[in-house]
Amino acid sequence: MAEPVVTNDSLEYDRSVIGVEVEVGTFEVTQEQVLKFVAATGEANPIYTDAEAARAQGYRNIVAPPTFFTTFRTRGGLDPKVKFGNTAFHAGQHCDFIEPLQVGDRISAKAKVLEVFAKTGRTGTMVFSVSETAYYNQEGRQVARIENSMVRRMMERGD
Repeated sequence: MAEPVVTNDSLEYDRSVIGVEVEVGTFEVTQEQVLKFVAATGEANPIYTDAEAARAQGYRNIVAPPTFFTTFRTRGGLDPKVKFGNTAFHAGQHCDFIEPLQVGDRISAKAKVLEVFAKTGRTGTMVFSVSETAYYNQEGRQVARIENSMVRRMMERGD
């Protein structure tokens, strides 16, 4: 069965959520959490385990490894309610680590949908929904930006 032609103009989704930023969580960076994360990942850099070593490198306290952001559980952001396909999956992630997290930081997270677009390739049409979560420290400085892409597509039974 031939798939209908889908263009960006004909996509069905809630366009009113594009670019609207919403709070999705706040987090305290604790020494206990950082030390558990470091032990689980096998990180050996002393700035991640020893406050004196961190201060000797110019930090005010123990530093959290960049991927520590994966421990933060955020609430869902706005949903563009894409009406396409019968399956969805994660299509990729891009992380910008702007400033290190340190024990004692209070982090707030804000999310927004950046865009929704159709793309047709050799396996048919897919619709991408791209969102961003930005993390800010207690001083209001952005410390990280995580961009996630989800794909929706039509899958026939047996695919």
